[in-house]
Amino acid sequence: MTHYRADGSGVNQTSGGYYKRMHDYFNEHKSEGSNRSQIAIQHRWALIQKAMNKFYGHKEAIDRLNESGKNEQDRIDNAVQMYERTEPFTIMHCWKILRNEAKWNNKFLELNNSTSLDGMSSPPTQVHTAAGHEESGNENIDTSHPEGRDSAKRRRSKSFTETSSSSTAVEVLQRLQEKLEKTELKHQQMAEILSRKDKIQRDLFNLQKKHMKMSMQQKNKENEIREKESETQLISAESSIISIDIEKVPPYLKSYYLGMQRLIMERRRFISPSNNED
Repeated sequence: MTHYRADGSGVNQTSGGYYKRMHDYFNEHKSEGSNRSQIAIQHRWALIQKAMNKFYGHKEAIDRLNESGKNEQDRIDNAVQMYERTEPFTIMHCWKILRNEAKWNNKFLELNNSTSLDGMSSPPTQVHTAAGHEESGNENIDTSHPEGRDSAKRRRSKSFTETSSSSTAVEVLQRLQEKLEKTELKHQQMAEILSRKDKIQRDLFNLQKKHMKMSMQQKNKENEIREKESETQLISAESSIISIDIEKVPPYLKSYYLGMQRLIMERRRFISPSNNED
């Protein structure tokens, strides 16, 4: 960035000479252990130009909207958000350095003619850079001609139209992305509802199972109580029969009570059914 701002060479300098000076500047000011070739420096600068051009297009589109209530920082933040829908914006420091440089601003429309907002490079036979160089198949031959006023107006008008179209495309993609996000959110909510429904059904099944078990246990206890009550009543009745004094009952009842007493004794296993008593 510092070399770009300080470079006072003319626009007709070759790109080879420009990048050599940039590489020399890097070697003079590099930190210990840092080492980059001239090709690496040239590639890095091309990436910065590409990202700067794309971000500049987003910022211009935001500025044209001229939304009320938004200051400059708000518009910068909006442009960053638009940029980062596809990739992170990591060169804010570069943009802050170059944004007010006349050399950069004068070349912005020309950059838009050779590079789209999406970073698509122009044909390799001729590439314009932000430093004002023209790269071609032969670096030593400058085939450019002075541009007329009408031609410049048409070029700026075309660039503005392309920028507007790109901004519209970005807005359409933004709306599509928002729609996709809403659809995905609905799917997630539906999945959560179905998951909760399954859990409720499992809990209900377990509750019913527990209720049936408790009902069965209660029924068994009630049966136990009834059996004990019946046994108590039977013992009470048997006791009444066993305790009867046979000598005091009428003669016609003696055989009945003797038989009943015998049956009770046999059932209670006090005597064997095979025993015979007079």
